[in-house]
Amino acid sequence: MQMLNKDARGFIDNVAKYISRGPAGRTVLPKVQTLFSKVTTQAKKERFATVRSAVALTDAEKASIAKTIARILGHEVECHFHVNPEILAGISVTVADWVVDSSFATQLAAITHSLSNDEK
Repeated sequence: MQMLNKDARGFIDNVAKYISRGPAGRTVLPKVQTLFSKVTTQAKKERFATVRSAVALTDAEKASIAKTIARILGHEVECHFHVNPEILAGISVTVADWVVDSSFATQLAAITHSLSNDEK
């Protein structure tokens, strides 16, 4: 099995730290770990990926994204590319229940959520 990249590992580590801080963390954390494992296993079996971008991608960009997804999953996938201007910038990739969302809209929503929680 391929190792997670730095960003993915950081995300999972931060989710684990967040959950373990709560009173139910010891019982919830193993369930979250199992869920991550199932999502990753299912994604590695999937043959289709949906890629959303704010603007139309060039053929070279599409090929590069498809190659990267294939490298991560360990096999070729059929990529379906869609333009969604609402994501503002970046891309979102969905393979089964596995989602990698680097869209500006999602990042902006996360910042807004974080700021609103800091005010409480």
